[in-house]
This record gives sequence, structure tokens and C-alpha cells, in this order.
Amino acid sequence: MSWALNEYPDNQTLIKALSRRIEDLLRSRITLTGHASIAVSGGSTPAALYNTLANIDLPWSDVIVSLVDERWVDEDHPDSNAALIRKELIKDFAATARLVSMKTCAIDAFAGQLKLHRWLSASILPLDLVLLGMGNDGHTASLFPHAQGLEDALDTSDPAVCRALRPANMPFTRMSLSLRTLLEAGQRMLYIVGESKLSTLKAALEPGPVKDMPVRAILHADNVDTDIFYAPC
Repeated sequence: MSWALNEYPDNQTLIKALSRRIEDLLRSRITLTGHASIAVSGGSTPAALYNTLANIDLPWSDVIVSLVDERWVDEDHPDSNAALIRKELIKDFAATARLVSMKTCAIDAFAGQLKLHRWLSASILPLDLVLLGMGNDGHTASLFPHAQGLEDALDTSDPAVCRALRPANMPFTRMSLSLRTLLEAGQRMLYIVGESKLSTLKAALEPGPVKDMPVRAILHADNVDTDIFYAPC
């Protein structure tokens, strides 16, 4: 089995358990290697988790925080994932953590992906943890169903750390860590809340085309474990 489902009665209980898991991982990696590197997700669901983590007394100056994906917008844009992480996580005890964003001055994500690949390769790898979310369409990170660029992003023979994507009917190009980068991280945690997300998860756990539900590429990867954290509300 390449995944394990951890169910909790509510999101508050889940956050307590998940924050402890992340704290233990960070302490362990810092003790062993002198630093830790994690990539986290945007969106409203993990905001309370980030607030909890920010209030844990850790050697945060030894932690690199990066993103699993980003809309190609500046950090002062309301849709910026980097802005959300800076607001909700990079504060209190965690104020000394180093945040590595994905947005560059390139005109769009496709124009910026090569330079960003080089920068992320030098600054965030190896990743100790990726914290993923999942949409009701089965996307994770910015690996959206049938998006332009999805085939390249899912190609595990491609050494690119990140890949640009253009999801259909969305206003911005996006940058995402590639599937290879997500699978090569030390640990993967998928954090979902709500019964509709559980229904999506059940569908994704069934065999089917990865391009229809890209999260399947994570859940069904051979010899790669993913911990799923779920609460109904």
C-alpha cells in the first residue's frame, strides 16, 4: 500500500495530530542534518494549521519553507500563496524561517520555469516534507486535470524540479513542483477536510486515468508512501 488514511472527528483534532507529526519531523531532521526543508500548500484549509505551527518553539532559523505551487502573481496579489504563507506561518516563533517563493519577474510561468528550476534545485532540495491539498476535481499542487503542461509535469523521467501549467478556464498560469519532486521528498502528507473531499479521495483511490485526477499519481505511486489526514468538518 502506498498510502495510509488517518481519520479524525474534526479539523481541530486533526490539526493537533498533524502539527505534532510535522514538529517531530522538523526536530528530527534538524538534529540529524542541521536543517529541514518543507514545501507547503496554499488555500484556506491549512491556514489554522500554519498558525498552530507558528506557535511551536522550534529552531525555525534552520527551516526552509517553500511552496508546492503558486499562481503567477506578485506577492502583493490577494491570490498569492507566498503571501498567505508569510501571513499565516512566517510569524511568531516561525518568523525566522526562510521562505523561498516561486514567482519571478518572468512574464508567465512558462517563461520562468527554467530559471526557477535552477533556483529551487540549489535552495530547497532535498525536501524533507511536502504538504499537499486536493481539489474536488482531483488536482493536487497545480497538477490540474488536462491542464496545458500537465504531461511534462507528470513525467518522472524529466529532471525538472518545477513545471509551468495553464489550467483551463483559470486566469493565471501556475508553477508547480513536478511529480518527480513530490515523489522524491522524504515524506508526503495529504490534508483534506469535508465529506465532498472524501468522496473525491475515494474516486482517486480507484484505478483510472491520471490525467483525469492527477492526485492519483501520488496515491498510486509504487514504493512511495503518502499519509492522508482527513476530517469531515
